[in-house]
Amino acid sequence: MVLDATYLKAISRRATLYEMIRDYGQAANDLRKLISLIEKQANNSGLSPKVLNKHSDLKQARTRLLSVEDEAKRDTPLNLYLILGIEPSSSPADIKKAYRKAALRHHPDKAAQLLVRNEKPDDGFWRDVAKEVHADADHLFKAIGEAYNVLSDSDKRQEYDIEENLRNATKRVSKGGRMHRSPEQRYTKQYDRGFNPPASSWSFRLERVDHGAARIGWLG
Repeated sequence: MVLDATYLKAISRRATLYEMIRDYGQAANDLRKLISLIEKQANNSGLSPKVLNKHSDLKQARTRLLSVEDEAKRDTPLNLYLILGIEPSSSPADIKKAYRKAALRHHPDKAAQLLVRNEKPDDGFWRDVAKEVHADADHLFKAIGEAYNVLSDSDKRQEYDIEENLRNATKRVSKGGRMHRSPEQRYTKQYDRGFNPPASSWSFRLERVDHGAARIGWLG
């Protein structure tokens, strides 16, 4: 098989990227894939169920999934600025430029170009891969469109910024006076150590991870 569906680092990092933009539904999907692959890998190694449940990587992935699912229930809006790779202080011209660049880069019609084709591009396996890659690209493209729809409208942007400031103020201090940490800050798993992309490069990095995903296959 050309694709390597056990590329745990790519799946874990893409889940982290989805957490960063607060797309918790997509993050949960990737984490479920990660858990499934870790379990499969451990079972193939002959680990007993008792030992498997104590597997550190598996425990941490399950903890992440519970946290992400809890965040998803809060129905928090996406981080629209991060989706476009811009700062909240960006001008309307910057927003338009970032949108055009992101929309062109992540257009679903380009998804197939990321696939490394084998000798039988029309077989069922590749059709399944193409469908999944296209679905991922379509989801991201819609998120980019949503970000531009809000941020290009001065009234919608002002309302979003007010709500975002309130969310940030609430998050700064949690119960007991502990400082709030974002999902990606809570997990320093070996797959993600040193992986902390700035807002300006988020879109590029997700594209790069998606490119890897297309090559290795997101076949959870």
